[in-house]
Amino acid sequence: MTQTSHPYSLKRDEHLKSRKAIGAVFQRSCEVRANPIRLIYTAEKADAFSFQVGFAAPKKIHHFAVDRNRNKRLMHEAFRLNRSILTDALADCPVRLLFMIVAQNSSPMTFGEVEGRVKQILTRLAEKVKKDFQ
Repeated sequence: MTQTSHPYSLKRDEHLKSRKAIGAVFQRSCEVRANPIRLIYTAEKADAFSFQVGFAAPKKIHHFAVDRNRNKRLMHEAFRLNRSILTDALADCPVRLLFMIVAQNSSPMTFGEVEGRVKQILTRLAEKVKKDFQ
């Protein structure tokens, strides 16, 4: 039985998990904002387009774990459904992107609001990276 690739899946190697990589993103980073969501990224030359993504909700803003987990889950789902914005725009661009999507809101957001903001930041990120690496 062969395993097929689903267009909306987020594969294990596309998750940003390494402490070193996360530290690198925050040290030499650029950012794109669509309040209250912020995308912090670093880009480097590569043979082909690839990315790794992580999601964060700071304790200083979201005091309860339930709220942090909900925000991360909403951002993860919004990214998963709209990742094609990024992959289609940068498919021919030889760049490796490492980025974190961070929730900065103190009040709860609906999925529609989160998805709209994620679409905005992915579009802006694609434009910036395309301009820098072409």
